Amino acid sequence: MLSENLNLFLCNLNVVARRIASDHNLSASQYFTLNAISSIGINMTDLSKRVGIDNSTLTRNINILIKDKLVVKTRSKTDLRGFIIYLTNEGNTIIDLMEKQMNVLIKDMTTDLKSSERENIAEILSKLNWKLSCHFNEL
Repeated sequence: MLSENLNLFLCNLNVVARRIASDHNLSASQYFTLNAISSIGINMTDLSKRVGIDNSTLTRNINILIKDKLVVKTRSKTDLRGFIIYLTNEGNTIIDLMEKQMNVLIKDMTTDLKSSERENIAEILSKLNWKLSCHFNEL
């Protein structure tokens, strides 16, 4: 039952992410890639792991995002073979716009919930995300 509900929720959330991405002329993969880039940048290997796509797909996405001026790629100072990806000002603006769209949707979805229920959802999601990130870091 839990697995079925989580799978359905992920499918629905994926549809939402695709629609929001489409509003900004992005693919879902590009949407998730942009969202995975922290304010201090991220190397390509870690970014590939974080979004769960192979390096060749990530490279294609990054090249499109560079062309669209949403990210920049600089050579790593610690690994001269690697690159660090940073959001540009335009990239940050797109992230902010997409986050606002997602927040509106979340507010609409949770409007009938009590404040304590919304807090419980946030806490549970935080714990699940932590556990998942620990699991992936072990792989």
